[in-house]
Amino acid sequence: MGYRFIWSLLLLCLLPLKQAIAEPIAISIVGEEMSYYTNRDGSGYYLDLLRRVFPESEWQLNVDLVPFARSLYLLEHTRVDMALGVYLGDVSSPYYSREPVEVDKVDAAVTPELAAIWKDVSSLKQKKVLAMLEYRFDNFVDVPMYYEESSELLQMLNHVNTGRIDAVMDYKAEMELLASKLTHPRQYVIIENVISPAVYFVFAGTPKGERLKVIFDSKMDELIQSGEIDSIFHKYMPGRERIQAAQ
Repeated sequence: MGYRFIWSLLLLCLLPLKQAIAEPIAISIVGEEMSYYTNRDGSGYYLDLLRRVFPESEWQLNVDLVPFARSLYLLEHTRVDMALGVYLGDVSSPYYSREPVEVDKVDAAVTPELAAIWKDVSSLKQKKVLAMLEYRFDNFVDVPMYYEESSELLQMLNHVNTGRIDAVMDYKAEMELLASKLTHPRQYVIIENVISPAVYFVFAGTPKGERLKVIFDSKMDELIQSGEIDSIFHKYMPGRERIQAAQ
C-alpha cells in the first residue's frame, strides 16, 4: 500500500513536467502582407508551407505581418526567430534556408511611352524607377537606373501614372488592387516578370535560429522530393512554376 502511495505521488509530481514537455514551442515570425503568400486570414503559400514544416501539434507559430523593411530590422536585431520572403544579402544572418522557397516574379508599372519600346529589363536603363523600401530591386538589374525607394505604393503609382517617373517595380496583384484609388484614370502599363530573384526564409543568428534552420531544411528536402511543395504552391499560383532559373 505504501509503494502504491509513493508511486501515485511520483506520477502526480511528473504530470506537470509531462505537460510542460508537450507544450508547443513558440516561433516568432515576421513577413510582409502579400496576396497569395501571406494573407491576413492566415492563408497563403508562405503560411501553408510554415504549417507543413512546423505542425501546430509541436509548434506555436506567432506570425506578425509588418512592412518589409520592418521585418528585416526585427530579424537583423534578433527580435524574432524567422523572416519570410527574403533575398540573399538582405540581412547578415548566416541562417538562410538551404533551398529557395520560390523564384520571385517582380513586375513593373511603366509609362505608355516606355511600354511602347519595352524589350526586357534593360529598357530601364537611365530611367527613373521607384520601389518599396528595402526591396533593393536594383541589385538584380545590370543597367544603371535612377533608382529610389519609398514607403507609399499608391503615391508611386500616381507618379508613374502622370509621367513624373518611368516605372514602379512591385507586384501586379498589389498594383491592381490600388488602381481604383489612383488620382487620375490609369494610364500606366504593367509589364510582368521583369526580374526573377530567388526568395528564401531566413532565421535569426541565434542558437534557436540555427536549430530552426536545420529542421526547415530537412523538411524542405522531404517536400521537394515528394512534390508536395509544388502542390502547396500551385494551390495559390496555378499554372506558374515555383522554381526556374533566376535572372
